[in-house]
Amino acid sequence: MQPENIIRVKKTVFLVGVIAMSLAAGATGAALIASELIGSLPLSSSSVSAVPAARPAVKLNVTKVDLAAKGTAVLYKKKIGTSPLDKIFLPNDIVGGGAVLTSDGWLITSAAVLAGHGDLVAVFGDQSSADVDAAAAVRDEATGLAFVKTDAHDLAVASFGDDTALAAADPVFSVSPNAVVAASVLSQRTLPVQAKNDYVESTEKLARRIAIDRDGLTGAPEVDASGAVIGTDMGDGTIVPASFITQVLRELFKSGRIVRPNVGMHFVSLDGLPHAHDAGLPASGALVTGGAKNRPTEKGSAAEAAGLKEGDVITFVEHDRINNEETLAERFQDYAPGAKIELTVVRDGKEIKLPLLIK
Repeated sequence: MQPENIIRVKKTVFLVGVIAMSLAAGATGAALIASELIGSLPLSSSSVSAVPAARPAVKLNVTKVDLAAKGTAVLYKKKIGTSPLDKIFLPNDIVGGGAVLTSDGWLITSAAVLAGHGDLVAVFGDQSSADVDAAAAVRDEATGLAFVKTDAHDLAVASFGDDTALAAADPVFSVSPNAVVAASVLSQRTLPVQAKNDYVESTEKLARRIAIDRDGLTGAPEVDASGAVIGTDMGDGTIVPASFITQVLRELFKSGRIVRPNVGMHFVSLDGLPHAHDAGLPASGALVTGGAKNRPTEKGSAAEAAGLKEGDVITFVEHDRINNEETLAERFQDYAPGAKIELTVVRDGKEIKLPLLIK
């Protein structure tokens, strides 16, 4: 983890402004059903790969980026008045955006968009609309996202891409039925540290974000130059990666709930921290610690049952090294509840192996 903030690498200005779009009078193409969507998704995460020195230029597919807006929605405050202005949606009624996950009305947005609201209205790319019951949304505590089912039908559906392939200066686009807004990637890093205790991470929180050079519409999907969704805009210059989203869709569509592996541990990522070696710690890995506010392992948790203790450093999960490219919390997402895995742990300068049963 970088201690001060998200690293802001020197940006390359790709495009400035808003690209005007025409709204389709009707949905185009055949909408995907939920099972088809699931079958096309990359349902496991992978580490951020190193960028080759001679990286080829990213080619923009304007048509596909434009079409990506068809599988989106803008969320408005629901009006109950009888005046003429209560019968139309105005720009100042917008509370956020969302991506269409299934043709029968599943949407994804930021949980912050739904906070404090009872009912909203989603207006889709084909100009149809549906009520959104914010109170009935399924919230994902690990990412700050929310999923909601509307009664819409025959919607165009967003397609997902590989967020880990993005590099600094690559173009990304916030898409909605109203506009396409361009930005450049700054970096892929963990959430910024605002206070001392923010260094302490949780295995139940996914902290990696894609940093970009503008604040977009909260909850709106961000797409790459090929028109594939690479994450959800959080409205603060960061994007929740798509790989965190696709991990939970199968169970969401099946049961209407979010299921993620639960380990119950707090830790500090050592990768890049100065003087770790001087303190007798490995240069990379996850230091088990609760900091000032938390227990290192929660009572009754998988981490406690495995025998993990304050001061242990987890260096490998199975054969995968823990570093800043894929933190401990992300690595555990590769395993389903009930999986038994082996951790490599450095304790008091000695390497030991500990079995862990994920709950």
